[in-house]
Amino acid sequence: MATAHPHPLLNSAPPLNPHLIAPVAKIVPVKIGFMGEQGTGKTATAGLLAAAISKQFHGGAPVHVTDPELGWGFLDPVIFQKENIKLVQYTVPTFAAMLQDLRRAEREGASVWAVELGKIWIEIIRTLQKAKPDNWGMDLRAMWDDFVAQFLNSKLHCLVLGRIQDVIEQVLTESGSIKSIKVGEGMKAGGQKNNFGYEPHLVIRMNLEQKPRVKKGKTFEEEGRMVHRALVTKDRSWALNGKVFRWPDRDGYKPGDFKYVWQSLQPHFAAVQLTKGFAMLDATATSAILIDDDGNSEFYANRQRKESMSAEIKACLDLSFGGRGAEEVKIRLAVTDLIFGVKSKEAADALPLDQLERGLRILHAYENFPKHSMDSKEAVLSQIAEAIVEYDHGQSEQWDIPF
Repeated sequence: MATAHPHPLLNSAPPLNPHLIAPVAKIVPVKIGFMGEQGTGKTATAGLLAAAISKQFHGGAPVHVTDPELGWGFLDPVIFQKENIKLVQYTVPTFAAMLQDLRRAEREGASVWAVELGKIWIEIIRTLQKAKPDNWGMDLRAMWDDFVAQFLNSKLHCLVLGRIQDVIEQVLTESGSIKSIKVGEGMKAGGQKNNFGYEPHLVIRMNLEQKPRVKKGKTFEEEGRMVHRALVTKDRSWALNGKVFRWPDRDGYKPGDFKYVWQSLQPHFAAVQLTKGFAMLDATATSAILIDDDGNSEFYANRQRKESMSAEIKACLDLSFGGRGAEEVKIRLAVTDLIFGVKSKEAADALPLDQLERGLRILHAYENFPKHSMDSKEAVLSQIAEAIVEYDHGQSEQWDIPF
């Protein structure tokens, strides 16, 4: 029987065994972003990191990737097949497909899910612009916030890869004119004002360098070996903030060569484990609670449920108190205030989901009264108070809410 190894993250200088499968009961998933221009090594670096995580901490569990650009296909025979790690690739370049891919990766026992965001970001913008040419920005923000929630809440290690874009802000000059200036860089996804590069816990900016070649005492610039330079622009754990790593191109790959990337980034992984913030019980854990059968997160499902409930509440109020006379409007406002504690529909829509559900059940209980007293505002409010008492005693719970 093999001797159990200590947890490799808790040693100050852990020996790296490329084939070690550590008996780790709980792993906190990492959320890492790679950004840079084309050809800077984002895909290769993310692939090496994914192989390291899979091999060392999840027994070689599969790696899933959403890659419309097909770059990961070249890594399969070079890295994953040599490490006996199954690489599952999805290639549909749509936002909806990406959400489904993440859910499927969780359901099928992946250790890592990675996504190339470039074409997907373009697709979602074009789709929304075509559907809503005058009002697409709000939907884009809501949909992207949903993905961010799924990305951060997923029980998988998640790697996102995106092209670089300048972050531009408008500033007021001394002369009083407005000038656009570059204030930084971010991942080309999520929008100028909220770049997705700020969402992962670790963000790495990739560049490509070329060493000079020296021959017979002469230096030839940009003729030597290519080097992938990685600048850590953000580390929420503070373990690697501002660090720069350089990984030279190699002629081939041997099992365990992921160590060159892993040794550099391991301090962040170790720091994340110390937070104990999100336990991954095993590589086959799913997020059925977080993501439904349509690939929507709990966040998205609750938002949809709230919208449906608000519409149902309005329909109930229209049915029972839909008159437009001055007295009828006063009754409707008083009823809304008694049930929800607010008078306007807008204020009611902003209430928490549980308060909306309580109010809807009260309205349903009121609808079931055999006779409605509409002679005065006081008579109506008296019956609404009875419906509230029914709710408080659980008698209105029998009304099933179909969403």
